[in-house]
Amino acid sequence: MKHHYWEPPIALYLFLGGLAGGILFLAAIFNSFVVPGYAEVFALPVLVSLVCVAIGCVFLVVDLGQPGVFWRVWTTSKSIIKWGATFLVIAAVFALLFLLAFIGDAWPIFAGLSGLLKPAADFFLIVAGFFGLCIMMYTGIMLSTLKAHAFWATPALPVLFTISAISTGCAAIVLSIGGWPAAMTLESLFVSEIVLEILHVVDIVLVIAELIVLLTMVLSFAGAGNETAKAAARRWVKGSYAGLFWVGMVGLGLVVPLVMYIGGGHSAAATLVAPILVLCGGCLLRFMVVNTDDRAEIPGENRYYNRLAKNDAEFITKWTYGDNQF
Repeated sequence: MKHHYWEPPIALYLFLGGLAGGILFLAAIFNSFVVPGYAEVFALPVLVSLVCVAIGCVFLVVDLGQPGVFWRVWTTSKSIIKWGATFLVIAAVFALLFLLAFIGDAWPIFAGLSGLLKPAADFFLIVAGFFGLCIMMYTGIMLSTLKAHAFWATPALPVLFTISAISTGCAAIVLSIGGWPAAMTLESLFVSEIVLEILHVVDIVLVIAELIVLLTMVLSFAGAGNETAKAAARRWVKGSYAGLFWVGMVGLGLVVPLVMYIGGGHSAAATLVAPILVLCGGCLLRFMVVNTDDRAEIPGENRYYNRLAKNDAEFITKWTYGDNQF
């Protein structure tokens, strides 16, 4: 049976898009409700999200196959990729405006522009955060709408991807909060420490939630899904993907960071190693899900493909242009 599946660029696009969305969403929530008035604390994380969006868009354009006409993605009314691309563009524009509001702190030549934009910085971040939420939800919905692929066609997948995106967003903010390009005061640095403490607790909850949703989805498919989904899930549980699933995703990507978060306090394990493992686990999750694209065979599909001529068939290899032998 032929499989028409997405290649690694789409998995990276989904990971980087979700990561950027998670950063922007959390930055907007914290700036609006937790530590209002200290938007400069989130300047560097927003820059990280912009880099993720830019790289993710490159992977998307590459996967589309014809980079020169990528804009046509917006001309297909029923294309779900169009919505993802739209969310990314809007989020990136407002994230860039937010970043420009603080760029004058690092480069005085832009002080006038920053002074003009800074009063609206909170608004820019709110809009970017809203579309960041849309991006996170979209990354799971895009796959779950493909009903032919049984492992993807479940409401649990958008939930799993959204939780994972927020968790990786937490990890990225922990690794990048405070600093360039915004000028940081002692008060801003103190606020950064408060945000880190809260994110530490938030990510513990998110990792536990992700672990529960992931295991519930995979094990339920393995035990009670249709035959296609069951075969895919069993490949995760005890087949060719079992090592990546249990050791890589569940062990190193979720359980080990959880233990470090809970028992590590302010150690490097909790503040550096655990966030990096969470990011790696989130990336591995997208790769494994995208590669698990099993679908039920269409009646007659195998028979059709098996009857097609192979590239080395005699009538193909013997034929030359202009020759009318057959």
